[in-house]
Amino acid sequence: MTMPHYVQRPVHPDRNRSSMSHDAKKGPALLYVGDDSTDDVYVYDYKSGKPVGTLTGFDGPYGECVDGKGDIYVANFDAGNAVEYAHGGTEVLNTYNSGGTPIGCSVDSKGDVAVTSFDPGEVTVYAKGNPNKGTTYGESSCTYFWTMGYDDKGNLVGGGETSSGKGYICALLAGAKKITLLSTSGITIDFPGGTTWDGKYFALMDQGGDFQSGLVRATLKGTTLYYISETTLSDDCYNDYVDVVNPFIAGKTNTLFYGKQGNAIVGPNLWCPDGGEGKVDYWRYPAGGLPYKDLTAPSEPYGSAVSIAQ
Repeated sequence: MTMPHYVQRPVHPDRNRSSMSHDAKKGPALLYVGDDSTDDVYVYDYKSGKPVGTLTGFDGPYGECVDGKGDIYVANFDAGNAVEYAHGGTEVLNTYNSGGTPIGCSVDSKGDVAVTSFDPGEVTVYAKGNPNKGTTYGESSCTYFWTMGYDDKGNLVGGGETSSGKGYICALLAGAKKITLLSTSGITIDFPGGTTWDGKYFALMDQGGDFQSGLVRATLKGTTLYYISETTLSDDCYNDYVDVVNPFIAGKTNTLFYGKQGNAIVGPNLWCPDGGEGKVDYWRYPAGGLPYKDLTAPSEPYGSAVSIAQ
């Protein structure tokens, strides 16, 4: 089994008060980066990288997502929930008590919020974002889940592993009452990670293989995912190793359901500490290759997302 936390640490959430600068409240686009070492989420101006705020009180902040309004959702891996904030806000709007070990989330065009648990491998869908209307789905073949992502039709797709380490891709198809184990054509994932939508295709994270990470683009037809192309994410740090678990594809709007493909991937680069400090890389999408810029960030960033003011 491949665990998302390589060393499980005791939970010591930061109980200091969350804060945001005036720049955050008026900023058009904000980058949120979770830090597993401090249990905080740090907020930056997306364009300049200037720090503008800190959200506190998390228990293992992991994958993140945004909705059409720009609300930010953060999965609390060690707390069994996900929490929602307004763009630039410091107060929790909703708490989604999904249980398990939430590793990420996704919001569809109807406002349904899906929170994925790594162990047990399952996903809880909250109808129209109502924290009191959650339905949990699991599948015996999908033992350990990485973040599932919605497409523009409401299909929810994610990869993971069985207890023996065999990979799979499962889906909660639009309108379905149970999870379906998908077949694939031309797709090989060495080490599964989060899944997201790029505005046209599913982008399946592959964390392993030749010390690099990558995204495999695929299209869903029936119950089969077909290979389209792929993006390799590299870096100029130690052995060119890049570990991006939950990539976020940033575009011109908060959701890519109705817009064009994103033009930048934002991803924590956990295992490239550069002098002892973690960083977040920015790659052109779908070009990939070396990052076009990076941000000195918390020491253990696992998740990130970009929220655009509406």
